[in-house]
Amino acid sequence: MAITGSLHPLSKEVAEQLRSQMRRMLVRLEELRLMASTPNTWTPAVDVYETQDSILVMIELPGVASDQVRIKILDNVLKIEGLKERTNPTAQLLHEKDRPVRFICLERSYGNFAFSVSLRWTVESEEVKATLREGVLQIHLPKTKTCGREVTVTVTE
Repeated sequence: MAITGSLHPLSKEVAEQLRSQMRRMLVRLEELRLMASTPNTWTPAVDVYETQDSILVMIELPGVASDQVRIKILDNVLKIEGLKERTNPTAQLLHEKDRPVRFICLERSYGNFAFSVSLRWTVESEEVKATLREGVLQIHLPKTKTCGREVTVTVTE
């Protein structure tokens, strides 16, 4: 079926009203999305290194305050959890209610995070150290003295 009638363009006034309404709607949708962030939606990048006498875990946590991070070790499992809070960009960028912000790209992740690293090594739990510097959390886990030592077990009849 072919369209035989001509399509009339919108008048400038109607087009501007539609643009304005669309901008307000997009700003409101973004605000709703920010409020509806769900827990455990963010998993930071993790590197785990082994040296002869220790394990080093490095986690990218840009924008996370040190008081928002919890580290636990139980049964050779290292558990890291925390929160990266998101500020509302529309509140920061809007100085006038009639001037909505147009979002070009939104890729940064926010919210709660929790993950575990199974340790194949026994560590000296009293000597574990963690530092958060320039957005990178470093956890230094010294191995116990017995870890990595080869032991020959004799079999008896």
